[in-house]
Amino acid sequence: MSVKNENRKLVRSLPKMVLLNSEGNILTAYKKNDKFLIMDEYYEIFNSLDSDELYKFTRGGLDLTNSKDEVFNYPSFSSDMKPNLKQLDEFIGFDETGFTI
Repeated sequence: MSVKNENRKLVRSLPKMVLLNSEGNILTAYKKNDKFLIMDEYYEIFNSLDSDELYKFTRGGLDLTNSKDEVFNYPSFSSDMKPNLKQLDEFIGFDETGFTI
């Protein structure tokens, strides 16, 4: 079985959120226990982040490098490519109750 198929099987039943999409998923986060497995468009799991790290990535405080050495700075991508921020924060487990903009 190829790595691609093994990774698909591994994450099949996990809660997920597509972090970046442009005519297909570019980055997807899968929640496994207290970690988030990050899979790129090549079906490679290239990182495992805790909730604080994933939150930092989605706010620009952390860049990620995928399996093809492409660097991702999340804020530099169009909002059309990203999920709703409130849904993303809920997926991460960040509670915005009481925060104002």
